[in-house]
Order: sequence, then C-alpha cells, then structure tokens
Amino acid sequence: MSKKVFKFNKTLLCVLILATALLLAGCGGAKSTRAKADETVHTALFDFTCGQAEVIDSYKSISIPDGDKLVQFQISVTNTSEDTYPIYKDDFQLQWGDGDDDFCVGCEPEDDVMLPDVTNLAPGESVSGLIVAKIPTDASTLTVAYQENYEDGSNANAYFVDLSL
Repeated sequence: MSKKVFKFNKTLLCVLILATALLLAGCGGAKSTRAKADETVHTALFDFTCGQAEVIDSYKSISIPDGDKLVQFQISVTNTSEDTYPIYKDDFQLQWGDGDDDFCVGCEPEDDVMLPDVTNLAPGESVSGLIVAKIPTDASTLTVAYQENYEDGSNANAYFVDLSL
C-alpha cells in the first residue's frame, strides 16, 4: 500500500471514529422539554399538567413579604409507571428569572386544596392540588421546573412549563 493511500485510509478511519463518537454522545443523553399551561408533560415515571397561574391577594394564613406577590396554579400528577412512587411538592421548582436566587418552591399546604408535601401514587393513580408561592412583584412569568435524576444522582431529563402572570 502506498504512503498516500495509507494516509488517506488513516484519515478516513479517524473521521469515521470521530463521527461515531459524536453520534453516540448525542444518543441517550439528557434532554430538555418545554410546555405551556394546560399542556401535559410526559416524564419517565409520571405525567403532569400545570394550569394557568394567577396572582391572588391572599391565601389562608400565608403572609406576603413587601416586594412579593402571591400566585397560585393547579397541578395534576398521574403515575404512569408500573411501581408506586412518592410525588413531592418541592420537586416542582418555581423560577421567574435568570439569577441564581430567582426560584422557590410552593408554600407549605394550608388545607387539603393545596398539593400535599408528599403523596405516594400507585400505578395509574393521580393527585391534584394548588401550588401557592411568593414571588417578586415585578415577575411577569413563572416557570415550573422538574428535574429527573439518574440512580447515581446525576441530572437526567429536565421539564419546564411556562406560565404567564
């Protein structure tokens, strides 16, 4: 084999190996999904739907600090897996900006209308409730974020539901 043919074959092999590595890196990796209010989001273990958020003046005994407003939205979660799993209210983070501190979780439940802190859902079972949160008065959008995790604790797929206020 000539030097020219050998060099070409070596280059071609390197290109094929690189292309294969790039394809494999893109397969099976974590992905991000965006939805809007009232759209159902399908995760690995459950489906969830967030209703449109609304600003409210008060809710039970929840105090509203100066500079904040109170918002609420309905959320429904259905276990689509074959096993019973706990659903935590705090798994659904609320985000409103790009800053490191522009997030919160819903307030602690004040009644049985609000989503409980934790609910064990058997296959096919659902839970629904309000999430009530304190966010800055100047926030005009609210994003509900849910992050799946692999067994080793690393991040898997992320899901975002954009709600307008």
